[in-house]
Amino acid sequence: MTDNALSKQLRHPPSGGYARGDETRQRIIESAIVLFGELGFEGASTRAIARHAGVNTPALQYYFENKEGLYVTCADYLAEESYGWFEPLLTRISKLENPDPDTCIEMFCLMLETVLERVLNNRAVHQRRLFHARIKMGQGPEKASLLFQEKLIDHVHRAGVKLVSRISGNAVDNERTQIRVLSLFGLATTFYTVKHPVFNADEEGRQFPAEQMALIKSNVREQCQVLMRSWMV
Repeated sequence: MTDNALSKQLRHPPSGGYARGDETRQRIIESAIVLFGELGFEGASTRAIARHAGVNTPALQYYFENKEGLYVTCADYLAEESYGWFEPLLTRISKLENPDPDTCIEMFCLMLETVLERVLNNRAVHQRRLFHARIKMGQGPEKASLLFQEKLIDHVHRAGVKLVSRISGNAVDNERTQIRVLSLFGLATTFYTVKHPVFNADEEGRQFPAEQMALIKSNVREQCQVLMRSWMV
């Protein structure tokens, strides 16, 4: 079956019917994330994804309608999963009223450490990190990027803007504030595409080596502190 043939009417919509944790559906999503990450939207065929998931190609139509629907579902899955990591910290930041500079710096450092934990641990095989990066760069269907932006990136960015605005005295919608926030997150998001030599990218379920993680966190924290302190009014 070709990718175009998968555009027929669903027998079972992705958002209803079966439980979200359905084993077959979840296996397809996990396989699609790996192949979309490695090959991109155009390069990953539905046939290859089905083979990787150990299902027949019509199963993708049953759950996701077509390749675009599967890609968007993968983006939605990763956005919700990632937001779960950030939610406790975002809640803390939202409740801050007139925080002092040290608190602003500490909160932003914790956000960067959360990014690192998210991209380097939690079964973060190399292809999985690449899929994150592809979405952030706007590759694949636009709907996936917009959804990922709405469900995750906007929330995290707004929290960062609040902290940088407070410490610098510039407005939250000030262009300099926006650029500074992006530059700070860049300290951690560079690891989306880094393939560490001590890792086998095909193995899942392993934790990033603790010593290397501590070293990366320490380095990112140091740079974040230096930059934010240089912006203090």
